Amino acid sequence: MTTVPTPTPEQARPLRAEMPPQRNPMATTTKPATGAAGDELRGRFRDLLASERIKLFSQRSTYILLALAPVITVCGEWFTCSGVHLVGASAHAAYDPLRGSFNSGTWSFLMVGASILGTLAMSSEYSSGLIRTTFLAVPNRRRVVLAKAVVLAMVTSLVGMVTAIASFVTAQAILSGEQLGISISQPAVLQALVASTAILPVCAVIGMAVGTLIRTSVAALFTAVLFPTLLGNVPSGSHQLAAALSNSAPQNAWSSLSSLGTEWDNIGPFPPTALQSWTALVFWPLLTLLAAQIAMRHRDV
Repeated sequence: MTTVPTPTPEQARPLRAEMPPQRNPMATTTKPATGAAGDELRGRFRDLLASERIKLFSQRSTYILLALAPVITVCGEWFTCSGVHLVGASAHAAYDPLRGSFNSGTWSFLMVGASILGTLAMSSEYSSGLIRTTFLAVPNRRRVVLAKAVVLAMVTSLVGMVTAIASFVTAQAILSGEQLGISISQPAVLQALVASTAILPVCAVIGMAVGTLIRTSVAALFTAVLFPTLLGNVPSGSHQLAAALSNSAPQNAWSSLSSLGTEWDNIGPFPPTALQSWTALVFWPLLTLLAAQIAMRHRDV
């Protein structure tokens, strides 16, 4: 009689095919991919900002306009404030030392210069044909416009801050000798410094948007300089609607924020509030930038 050998425990186990573990495709998480895409997106926009900065400072006009801003301001404030002692007693009593620290004539030149800088930043790319290379490298045109606006705003904000401080210090050094000095600790002074710092990037972004909408350099420069001037000189008189339109101009909004509202300022029967002036400074660059992005997306190069 033949005996059947008893199988060992290893031999008694059922044979299983050695197969690699299966992964459930539904369980795959996408968080790392999203994080990588976000990092790549931020990196691309950072590179785009660097590219726009290089293009901005590759133009000689950029250095000229930025270097002349503090010089023109200091010379203008010294010239205007030095003649305060020549005014009459009544005008001397109504004199606004804050308005004297930010002379409207001098700052009008700075606003025009910032508008020219912003306009040339975009219109020069169209005239030279560089815009085609830019759009080949970055097909998303709205990001190009946004990056250019951010670079312009950062550069002109820095110049505006230096210029505003230089303007106030120069004027107060002269006005203090005439007993017309004003302390920098007053809230109105801080508001005027911030508004004077902000008006240059506001004009630069508006100019850049106009340069995007009107590709010809001469026509864009003419529009960027003339439109704010015409808007700010709308005759208001006793009409509240016309006064509101005139007060919404960036130059007039800045003028309201950088003055004490004395008789010297001649603010008219419908002076704007601080909120209205700040709203105007935010509204115009956002509106023109939005229009530039829409136009850039729906038309050919």
